[in-house]
Amino acid sequence: MSGGLDDRTGIEAAASQIRRELSEFVADRGHLALVKAPPGSGKTSLLLESVARAYQAGMRIAIAAQTNSQADDICRRLTHHYPGVHGVRFARDGQPPVPLGATITWETRTDRLPVSRCVVVATAAKWGLVSIHDPYDVLFIDEAWQLSWADFMLLGQVSERFVMIGDPGQISPVVSIDVSRWETSPRPPHIAAPQVILGDPALRSQQWALPASRRLPPDAVGLVKQFYDFDFGSYARVGERAVLCDGGGRTPADQTLDLLRHGSVAALTIPTDDSGPPLERDEELAELASTVVRRLMTRSTRVRIGGDTEPLRPEHIGLVATHRVMNTALELALPRDLRGRVQVDTPERWQGLERRIMIVIHPLSGELRPSAFDLATGRLCVMASRHLAGMVVLSRDHLRSTLDTCIPSAEQPVGRPDVTGRGLRDNLAFWESLEERGRTIAA
Repeated sequence: MSGGLDDRTGIEAAASQIRRELSEFVADRGHLALVKAPPGSGKTSLLLESVARAYQAGMRIAIAAQTNSQADDICRRLTHHYPGVHGVRFARDGQPPVPLGATITWETRTDRLPVSRCVVVATAAKWGLVSIHDPYDVLFIDEAWQLSWADFMLLGQVSERFVMIGDPGQISPVVSIDVSRWETSPRPPHIAAPQVILGDPALRSQQWALPASRRLPPDAVGLVKQFYDFDFGSYARVGERAVLCDGGGRTPADQTLDLLRHGSVAALTIPTDDSGPPLERDEELAELASTVVRRLMTRSTRVRIGGDTEPLRPEHIGLVATHRVMNTALELALPRDLRGRVQVDTPERWQGLERRIMIVIHPLSGELRPSAFDLATGRLCVMASRHLAGMVVLSRDHLRSTLDTCIPSAEQPVGRPDVTGRGLRDNLAFWESLEERGRTIAA
């Protein structure tokens, strides 16, 4: 398929064109740019390359990340890949400095920031709390779909020109107050800033979409692509990724792992009791996750990625569940020698991270009457897009019948999209796809 999203040459050509056009946009002092990026598509690499070119052109550049760890990671990658670019990590008062590289300076005072050519990296929250007297030539915003419109408005003092790069499938900004009064606003302050921009023709923007995920295997791309409003492919070719477990066994966990030899996704379900499933803390499901981890380690598992095959280590495995109490149960169910080595966390904390193998507790397992919050697909999208080679989805077996019989309430305000209805459709399509491909095992 020459030049397409399933052809590596076509993917490289499309990505190169986007890099070139984005650099021209920045050089020509364009006002507002949006780059949609599928999971693991190299969005931070694109950001850093564009920043380096703008720096070489003599510009003053600001970068806004969403968390301190993201800001630190940008600095480390900047000093590693572009040692000729001297940057500043702009942090809050009292925040202890961390080693970021020889070309990065740590600063907490606004009056000490450079006034000539520079790259200054801070969190969006930090940029929103300080007064900038000399606006920057351009502000790059990393993980832009995690930034609300209200927080974006605070960044107007930093620069008049913006390049926003992020993953539209990630979890929406968390707002802890009642937002009902703003639901019908033309520019709702609690909605992700890029979503507001895309929905408002008056906010004219230049837009691109990166063509492929470099993280996910092709079959995983097919699963998660339905959560997005643009097409993309996989940089990996069919058969390049595999989880290879020696030996075997007749247990459902072993049968599920055997599916990962040919295909990167498999699901394993356990029966739902007549009285209903456990709610937030499902000890039986936690023990099943631990069994999957133990079988991965005892079967001398190897992971193939491209031309390299290497033994699986505990640090290559991740576990994820939506509730903290369930993550605690997962952690306690692991053998003692694996605790702290196998990472266990919520989907919010997994954003931006990846592992060779992920074990996912389906967010609707335990939910017989899913709410609008439960049906929102951001968490499922994040959970299903962290793996490089293999993912095992664990759930109670009521999931399909729950989705088949669910009738979502049309609770959205007049004029707003039916997010709940779409969430039901996408959740059902995700599970149906696993069943139709023969990727589910019933315990």
